[in-house]
Amino acid sequence: MSKEIKNLVISAITGDKVAYGDLYEHYATDMYRFALAICKNTYDAQDAVQETAISVFKSISNLKNPEKFKSYLFSSLSNTCKRLLSKNNNTDEFEDTGYTDSEIEFSIPVREALNKLDDVSKEIILLSVVAGFQSKEIGKIMDLPSATVRTKQKRALSKLREELELWKKT
Repeated sequence: MSKEIKNLVISAITGDKVAYGDLYEHYATDMYRFALAICKNTYDAQDAVQETAISVFKSISNLKNPEKFKSYLFSSLSNTCKRLLSKNNNTDEFEDTGYTDSEIEFSIPVREALNKLDDVSKEIILLSVVAGFQSKEIGKIMDLPSATVRTKQKRALSKLREELELWKKT
């Protein structure tokens, strides 16, 4: 965590709304990419990001360690996405709701390969690739041992490579 982000977190914890807005701006794109890959449509992804931003804003004063902000944010986002998925009974496929590849930076082959992963593996890959977490942090967010995260991540990356190789051959 950079010193600038840490200072924003500390200010936000003490009630600085502008600092929280700056934090949101810093993480919003990654939050949206993560939510879109989990929720599979723009509407639920936008709802998840918005609900998470509001929820975290309301509870940020309870955060004891500013270094844990990103984990707290993405853990909350993950839970919100799962709740929306169960509530809305989403399908296993991305809904074409007008987003473009440039909005999420996932090509069609990558989206299709991600859809072939189980939910836990997909979340691990997204937390790693989109949010930049290490296995220890992912383990804390998902309540899994870091060794399990590394194993699932390795298997998921292997499966993604296989799927993308198949896509190239077609």
